[in-house]
Amino acid sequence: MKKIKYVILVLIILTTSVLGTACKKGLKASKVPDYSSYTDQFDFFGYHSAHNGTYSIDGVVYDVGENFMTVEQYQMYKDSGMTIYYPQSAMKIRGEEGAMDGDEDSQNKFYADRANDWEYVKTEVDKMVSVGIKKTILYDEDLSWLGLNEPNRSVADPARNDEPAEENMTDGEREARGLIGEHKDQFRTIEELDAQVEKLIGLYAGYEGVGGVTLADEPKNVWYKSYGDLYNSIKRVCAKNGWNDFYISFNLNPLNLNEFVYQTYYPYVDGTEQEADSTGKVSFEDGFARYKQYIENFMDSMNPDYVRYDDYPLRKTYLSDTYIPCLEYVAGVARDRGIDFHMVTQTFGMDSNGSPSMRKVTEAGANWLNNMLVGFGVREISYFTYYQRSESKTDGESFFNYPDYSFVDYYGNKTKLYDMMQTIMANNQKFAPTVFQFDYLKSVCFTQEPMETGGKKLFNMETNVQTYTKVKKVSLNKECAMVNELYDKKNDRYMYMAMNIVDPDYTGSSVYQTITLEFDKKEFKYALVYKNGVSTLHKLDNGKISVKGAPGDASFIIPFK
Repeated sequence: MKKIKYVILVLIILTTSVLGTACKKGLKASKVPDYSSYTDQFDFFGYHSAHNGTYSIDGVVYDVGENFMTVEQYQMYKDSGMTIYYPQSAMKIRGEEGAMDGDEDSQNKFYADRANDWEYVKTEVDKMVSVGIKKTILYDEDLSWLGLNEPNRSVADPARNDEPAEENMTDGEREARGLIGEHKDQFRTIEELDAQVEKLIGLYAGYEGVGGVTLADEPKNVWYKSYGDLYNSIKRVCAKNGWNDFYISFNLNPLNLNEFVYQTYYPYVDGTEQEADSTGKVSFEDGFARYKQYIENFMDSMNPDYVRYDDYPLRKTYLSDTYIPCLEYVAGVARDRGIDFHMVTQTFGMDSNGSPSMRKVTEAGANWLNNMLVGFGVREISYFTYYQRSESKTDGESFFNYPDYSFVDYYGNKTKLYDMMQTIMANNQKFAPTVFQFDYLKSVCFTQEPMETGGKKLFNMETNVQTYTKVKKVSLNKECAMVNELYDKKNDRYMYMAMNIVDPDYTGSSVYQTITLEFDKKEFKYALVYKNGVSTLHKLDNGKISVKGAPGDASFIIPFK
């Protein structure tokens, strides 16, 4: 009898959690969408994780007197909501530079160095496993340099390289080249490449807690063939050895109209010869044409399981105007190729060359960033940064040593951002079993004039041009909003994200807006609405539903009969 009562109590709790507060008001809808049988979860990780207790400013090293690479700090990391550990350069594996393909003594020294590094890294991985983090992404510098095909870190004799280091090249100085061929620093066959890759990752692949390895970060277009060769070599080697689910972490560039990025990172495309204007920017059309080619080059070369890039839109006094177009394009690439979309997002404040450039992330800003990504079908979100970044240069990138600019400060202490993000990630995990069944289809921005909060700076694309499958009309009472359409193919069901995309730094009643979606009143009578980890059932008013929210707030709406 006690067991029966317990089962009934659990069913009551589950029903309440699915239907939310609206079911208490007497609504009686049949066939309410129910995704409680699914177990999908987001993956989260933070850049700049626990460090050894030192940080530097302008090359001067400061010691806080405590090493934070401890079980307690790893537990705190997991408790924040992280599912993957990515130590970046805090746990690095590398051999003696230039010795990978030297004489026998050099090679012996090279692999001995790597083995010593691995023994140290392994102790940290074991700590991670002990607190329940099952996947650590390692940084293998030798593997990364191999993929970038750089002189002095390649498999060939460094003395034979007669070209400048690729890190100093601009696109066009040398044609993109793969790792296999007849050039001095290339492998002659796929088998030779795979053998070298196996020698490198065989050190740690298959070890409990090692989930994968990172390749290069924000590569130039000139690397897309070598990057693709390495990515696919790792896939072959892992398949051969049964190293299942080995994660190959890579990160591409965002859409950026800065002249340096435009000329250095993206490929030349006919019609993109335009020079930068007085502000150092090129036109959106020219930059976008190059960026599309950049992404397609890497996708075609790698044929990866996902696409990921990083973008930090919360600038000091404005929102990045390329952020939404970039999201729309890359989410479309993921959709059309049938792969996942991952994203590195912002949790920091920063000075550039002594002037503020990136703002502190508030709760509204954190909601804005995370809701936006969920609405574009992002399945993995990583945060830059978790720990306060430990290297700063006042004449370059300088990360504030103030409270709340990262999850954890230089001294291993939680900040307000830690608590905010812990709640946001927990809410996302509640929503994951539902939203993971829906694939991103399209996105539209809506505006209402006059706009007093700088909404026009959000995007460079024409608004209100796409049509939805089930929404007949979208209206808002002020400013600007975004409505994204997602689709559950298995159940032939649609979801719509309605989000207030006004700059999250703006507050007050003037930016608190209402977004109304109108559906066919004969086809839909109800809607299930998810917001901040809570679901509520609503009866449509002649096919209409209105949701309200401050900047950064989003409601995910599933209409049904």
